[in-house]
Amino acid sequence: MDEKELRALRAANEADIQEWRDFLDLIVPIAIELGRTKLTAREILALEQNSVIQLPRSTGEGVDMLAGGNCIARGEIIMIEDRTGVRINEIVVQESL
Repeated sequence: MDEKELRALRAANEADIQEWRDFLDLIVPIAIELGRTKLTAREILALEQNSVIQLPRSTGEGVDMLAGGNCIARGEIIMIEDRTGVRINEIVVQESL
């Protein structure tokens, strides 16, 4: 992408942001999803403290960030001192139909 295309893209992004300015302070619940699985009612009732539920995703695959049930980003779990966080590695772009 050359400089002229980059400036045009930035201008278009700024215009989009201005159109949404009235909504930019809305609070949007975000969920970080490690994975999903299905259990039978019997398996759920058998859960105890220290039970382990296996997920189909492996450790290196990271996590998905969901807003409104839609994946908006992917990242990895990180530790910062005594806190856990997520480093965003990819923004998911969904084309509207």
